[in-house]
Amino acid sequence: MDHVHLITLSDRASRGEYLDQSTPLLTTWLEGQGVKAVSAALMPDEPSLLEADLRRAVAQGVPLVLTCGGTGFGSRDTTPEASRRVIEREAPGVCELIRAKGGHPLAFASRAVCGIAGRTVILNLSGRPAAALEQVQLAWPLLVHGVAVLRKEGAAGGPCT
Repeated sequence: MDHVHLITLSDRASRGEYLDQSTPLLTTWLEGQGVKAVSAALMPDEPSLLEADLRRAVAQGVPLVLTCGGTGFGSRDTTPEASRRVIEREAPGVCELIRAKGGHPLAFASRAVCGIAGRTVILNLSGRPAAALEQVQLAWPLLVHGVAVLRKEGAAGGPCT
């Protein structure tokens, strides 16, 4: 995969009160998987900012966007809602796998979504760094497959099976 965009949502980290640990952890892992470029954004839990960054990544043709944070029950946890405004087609099986195979007892409390916008796959991950890493590791084969299908369709101009 040539490019992954990471968006970390955290009010505290965006104000400098907390160090973003998800981005460096995920970047290291993604680079270990052969991802050529990892871009990143850190922003507060503001749905309009997230939606704008997601739309920008889709317009730029980024193959995969991973968001970290904002998937819980808190009043400012609005990542799934902002993501759904950008996603054209959902891929619920990816998050179903993550919830079913996740090692944390609260994995099923996640409201994360996954889907496709244009030729970009968008996946919401936990705000906890270790959980986000576990989730992307679980989903990685599905993400690689999905991106490959979307990229092949774009190159060939038709469906791929």
